[in-house]
Amino acid sequence: MKKKILIATALTTVIAASTALGAYAATKFTIKVNGAVANTDAKVINGVTYLPLKDIGTLLGASVQYDASSKTVNVTSKASSGTSTGSNKTPTQPTSTIGLSRSKPAPLGSEVNYKVDKYSGKYTIALTLEEVIRGDEAWRLILQENQFNDPAPEGYEYMLAKIGAKVVSNQDTDTSVRISYFDFTLVSSQGKDYDRHSVVTPDELNSNLYVGASDSGYVAFIVKKDDQNPLITFDREYDGSGGVWMKP
Repeated sequence: MKKKILIATALTTVIAASTALGAYAATKFTIKVNGAVANTDAKVINGVTYLPLKDIGTLLGASVQYDASSKTVNVTSKASSGTSTGSNKTPTQPTSTIGLSRSKPAPLGSEVNYKVDKYSGKYTIALTLEEVIRGDEAWRLILQENQFNDPAPEGYEYMLAKIGAKVVSNQDTDTSVRISYFDFTLVSSQGKDYDRHSVVTPDELNSNLYVGASDSGYVAFIVKKDDQNPLITFDREYDGSGGVWMKP
């Protein structure tokens, strides 16, 4: 866009300059626009080089119109509709891939929008890892929830991950989406799935949600005490790819 503005300014200058001076020197240049050679000549007037705006605009995919009555030059890109108003348009940002692969897990507090396409339904869900508690505090909360809960095995500790879920859209708006602790798996930093551990969890994530509804709750995992970088996954493919990935 800056190139177009500079060229437009140059044309306005050359109109004024040619009226005042009426003479110029033609100099042979090789002019390239986005790698394409322009079939046009540059003009040097009093040591200043000018380029024909219309030819350059064509190579840039823009239309150039000159209104002699108002002495106005209008440059409009093909991406714009109607006459340019001078307002800046923000380019469309690419969709974020954060949280959609093992190599790019979503950090704590980051929302991930994910499209589910299965025989059971097609819907979009937004997941957020809201809080992570592990070690002694996690065990205290689990034991407080049910005195018959077993402690974590030797060398392991409990992790409580609070996950928020919202159904953004659903192909069948009359059906609900079930979201529960069973949908999530913990993967070690070495890349191995941790076994599921049955435990009565405080404020457990377990809901049926229609479009627009949301809920949050805890999912309990066991994790090796020295594993500081496990990942939480949701809805992976059979080969382990895809799905949602979150970093506690």
